[in-house]
Amino acid sequence: MLQSVLSAGTEVVISAQVLNEFSNVASRKLAYSAFQVSAQLHAFPDAFTVVPLLPAYTLQAIALKDRYGYAYYDSLIVATALQTGCTHLYSEDMHHGQKVDGLTIINPFL
Repeated sequence: MLQSVLSAGTEVVISAQVLNEFSNVASRKLAYSAFQVSAQLHAFPDAFTVVPLLPAYTLQAIALKDRYGYAYYDSLIVATALQTGCTHLYSEDMHHGQKVDGLTIINPFL
């Protein structure tokens, strides 16, 4: 799916929170070394735009968590997507097809 999105010339935006979660899972559950985690993070192609976390995103995440019942860190990812003008968010952790203020959540594994 990602390849088709990239082939279409669509900008792919990744929240810094996604990189944080990857780093945590890779080191704790997959037992990657710090070197391996770092190598994976450096392997992201130039086609990805990594968006830093900002205080406004945190405030919006708190409101989204309350409104939709998502976990806080998932809400932070949604807030970042909304703040950066994304129209689609790919996640296996949220409700497939749900619309959040113009953002459509898509489970790429369905």
